[in-house]
Amino acid sequence: MKQVHVDDLIGNEILAQPVVSDAEVILIQSGTVLKQEYIEKIKELNMDFVYIREAGDQWGERQRDEGSSNSQSVEKENHIYKIEETKKDTEKIVQKVFERHIYKHNQELKAVGEAANRILDTVLEEPEVVNSITEIRNISTDMYTHCINVCTLSTIMALRLRMSEKQVHNIAVGAMLHDIGLRYIQVSYINRDDDDMSEKEKLEYKKHTIYGYSSIQDEDWLSDTSKEIILLHHERMDGSGFPFSQKGDKIRTEVKLVSICDEFDSLISGIGNKKLKIYEAIEYMKVHAGDIFDSNIAAKLLESIAVYPVGMKVITSDGERGVVLRQNRDVTDRPVLRMTHYADGREYEKHVEKNLMKYLTVFIVDTE
Repeated sequence: MKQVHVDDLIGNEILAQPVVSDAEVILIQSGTVLKQEYIEKIKELNMDFVYIREAGDQWGERQRDEGSSNSQSVEKENHIYKIEETKKDTEKIVQKVFERHIYKHNQELKAVGEAANRILDTVLEEPEVVNSITEIRNISTDMYTHCINVCTLSTIMALRLRMSEKQVHNIAVGAMLHDIGLRYIQVSYINRDDDDMSEKEKLEYKKHTIYGYSSIQDEDWLSDTSKEIILLHHERMDGSGFPFSQKGDKIRTEVKLVSICDEFDSLISGIGNKKLKIYEAIEYMKVHAGDIFDSNIAAKLLESIAVYPVGMKVITSDGERGVVLRQNRDVTDRPVLRMTHYADGREYEKHVEKNLMKYLTVFIVDTE
């Protein structure tokens, strides 16, 4: 592996490390053969250097031996995901509309609904986004990016669950608007959960679902299902949620789906929750699947999300350090690692990969 200036790329080089956006989302996978259009895209991202594989890396052989049988083919990996660009463009629209939104003055809210449709269209254009392991990173966020993240994840999950076209559309729009009620409360909710709030603050925070619903309830362009998502996305299967303490048999499937995606993104981004690492959030979802979350939807989410996303730095049970290179399709917590440091702190001088599906006594114990 070697570092190469972007201006020195000529084409047909193979990426040794993924190209990642400012939001830490993978745009071009490691192992991708660089075409000219990809090089132009990297330049547009204002990147100076990339890491490419050298002849001695024997990439093709390792790809066959250590992951190709359980992961995407090379052809599917050679792809620039448009969904990240769509999300970035959508964020500007959502923030502008939400910041200008006045209670029950909703002339501009249709633009947010249209933004949700653009995310849906982009996902539909990229079936590999639906069929592959979803790479999510926990970064600092705000209410606007949280709504976009929940919309994207909910849309992908609805398609994975083979819901109808109408259901998917209602989910996308409802998820995009689900937290609009946060605009009307005065309680700080970033990186805070119930334990950090006074009783008065808890009551005020829980009003955001009512405020959000009442601000859009008369909009005839919004379906009843989308409105219910806004009102009920904090309800839970066992009746422990709010605002009405409804139980699972009273909650629509679409609402259950968005509530799970909302909770997961809230945990890793710190919206109304203490921020957790991804693997901690996944463990939380596992523990509560079947009691507060719908077990079928939770299971589909858990089998779809990478516990350790590509590019993440990890520490193994034997004290070594490495970086996640790629996923094993059927086992999302045992990826392929590129080792960087021995247990005694010495750096690996050569490119060494460990497929945790082969090193079964080695586990990831923490992330950096």
